[in-house]
Amino acid sequence: MNTNLEKTLRHIFSNYRGSILLTYGLTLLENLFELIHPLTIGIAINGLLKQSYGSMMPFAAAWLVHALLSVFRQIYDTRIFSRIYTNLATSTVLEQTKQGISFSQIAARSSLSREFVSFFERDIPEIINSLFGFVGALVMLFIYDWQIGFYCLLLLLPLSIVNYAYFRRTRSLHQRLNNQLESEVSVLSCQQPDAIQFHYKALAKWRIQLSNAEAMTWLILEIFIVGVFATMLIRTVIVLGAKTGDIYAIISYTWNYRQSLDRVPFLVQQFNLLQDIGSRISGGSPI
Repeated sequence: MNTNLEKTLRHIFSNYRGSILLTYGLTLLENLFELIHPLTIGIAINGLLKQSYGSMMPFAAAWLVHALLSVFRQIYDTRIFSRIYTNLATSTVLEQTKQGISFSQIAARSSLSREFVSFFERDIPEIINSLFGFVGALVMLFIYDWQIGFYCLLLLLPLSIVNYAYFRRTRSLHQRLNNQLESEVSVLSCQQPDAIQFHYKALAKWRIQLSNAEAMTWLILEIFIVGVFATMLIRTVIVLGAKTGDIYAIISYTWNYRQSLDRVPFLVQQFNLLQDIGSRISGGSPI
């Protein structure tokens, strides 16, 4: 990991360790309840088919607790991470000013520093969600049927290859985009129509290329996912002849597994972005 990136992230975490760990604990609990949703709904379906209304209780209880946890975590997160960004942006501006950095670069970097806070506020929870969706769903699928679990596990091979190529591509694109962003204030201050138009066209160009790279990565992965999903449906409905509730649960866990894989390109792009910002914001204490 980039030294400046690691230094900044470590400094933020050490200053706000208790608050950050609390929000991650709440995120873990949310994911635990979300993981058991397909199981409890499957139990409810099988029970209702036998006229057993008591089978609805685990489903209703898990859903309500999950909703309350989500609301509390969202309220808490907003307060904590807004305070962290306020301190980080202020420190970044003051430190960069001492170093004699141009006003244009300072303005851009104070805005880019928001990405460090987003790493803790959005990216780490995304990683937790992805791991829960991946490991949790995979374990549940192996419990229902080992062959379905094995088919899903095979998706890791194309996932690794495609996302490695995506990582290399987006690294250079983020560097070019942030170079352009750092020149924004100086370009606007010149008030030259041609220069301003060129600046915003360049920004659009790099953002479009980043979006295109993400879309193509997603498309390639979806081709493999469709094949696995079709195989799972055939095996569950025709070969296994599973109960209605179990069919629902298996489909839901496979879908959750697929969603966890969809998050990987976004996380790869964010890691590249943070590495580039970390190489720009250096020197002195981050906060």
